[in-house]
Amino acid sequence: MEQNMNPSRASRRRSAAARNRQDQGRWLGWLLIGTVVLLVVLGLLTPDREFSGSENRKLAQAPEFSWSALADGSYFDSLGGYIADQFPGRDLWITVNLWMNKALGRREASGVYLCDDGYLMQAPGDPDEENLARNLAAINAFGAAHGDLNITMTVVPNAVTIHADKLPANAPVRDQAADLKAISDALTGAEFVDVTAALAAHSGEYLFYRTDHHWTSLGAYYAFADLADDLGIQAPAREDYTVYAVSTTFEGTLSSRSGSHSARDQVDIYVPNTQIDYYVTYVDSQTNISSMYSRAALDQKDHYTVFFGGNYSRVDITTTADTGRNLLLFKDSYANCFVQFLYPYFDHIIMVDPRYYYDNPENLISSQAVTDVLYLYNADTFLSDSSLADVLGG
Repeated sequence: MEQNMNPSRASRRRSAAARNRQDQGRWLGWLLIGTVVLLVVLGLLTPDREFSGSENRKLAQAPEFSWSALADGSYFDSLGGYIADQFPGRDLWITVNLWMNKALGRREASGVYLCDDGYLMQAPGDPDEENLARNLAAINAFGAAHGDLNITMTVVPNAVTIHADKLPANAPVRDQAADLKAISDALTGAEFVDVTAALAAHSGEYLFYRTDHHWTSLGAYYAFADLADDLGIQAPAREDYTVYAVSTTFEGTLSSRSGSHSARDQVDIYVPNTQIDYYVTYVDSQTNISSMYSRAALDQKDHYTVFFGGNYSRVDITTTADTGRNLLLFKDSYANCFVQFLYPYFDHIIMVDPRYYYDNPENLISSQAVTDVLYLYNADTFLSDSSLADVLGG
């Protein structure tokens, strides 16, 4: 038998439920406001950081306000980057974001793919078409003005291309092979060597770090062997080097960016079995040292900086090779572990990083009696580079 509920009692229950919902909404609202206020206060009390040691990069700083920047939208773009980089507890939020992505079954975090065998791979960005065209035009003009030099160029594909079999299923990845072909087709000022096939032939080996965007010394060796003929070098076999594992605990930039700390990398150095000696000059500080390897880097987070201690505007290597050949190397950080294979074949190697170099390279060509030029970049850097054309005068 159905029992009719007293209308006034039902009304009171509905009113109580409504009040509970209102109270819950009010508390949630106050909690949200309190969280925002707390984050704002923490942001005001916490000094801005210029550099993230965990991510190994410079952090965005507060943009300078101007009406023109406000009008074209660049001020808010810069402000967004500043807030994201200086957000209180940023490193913790990166880890929380990784956990959430994994819980939802996603295999990507902060632009980093979570791949098989513990690999982390950076999703390549789209080319900066304007700067790419400027750089290629500048390389072509430079080559036309220096027909007496042996000029070679390679743009190294990244791990997403060479280790594509480890990517998550259906992960969207830009076709770097097509990008490299377009570069080669547009290039007249240098002999372009595509090392993709040489690396792909050894794709089952340890060619790229699992936690970092750089290639390993082994990857650099295979590229060197492929480039040797164009560089006028008799490439030695791998047995002609002594290999030292200087670190087995390297956690690179992709680990920091994604929040994933499930893998560690090994850093190897290859020392040629040769009687040729050398010394390294850091031109900005006029410091001479007897090794291209920086032991101090192994006490810091970024163990890849064991090669030369990082990136500098200009670094010179003077050898006892007595070949009559001097190399001008325009490079990004991929070249840092590549040079260990080059030095026995040149009297002098001048390493120029256009991101930090502001002098005229024509002065180098004449003062250093340059005979050879090599451009060595990784694809992701070269396709977005905005500095090479400026250095070359393009």
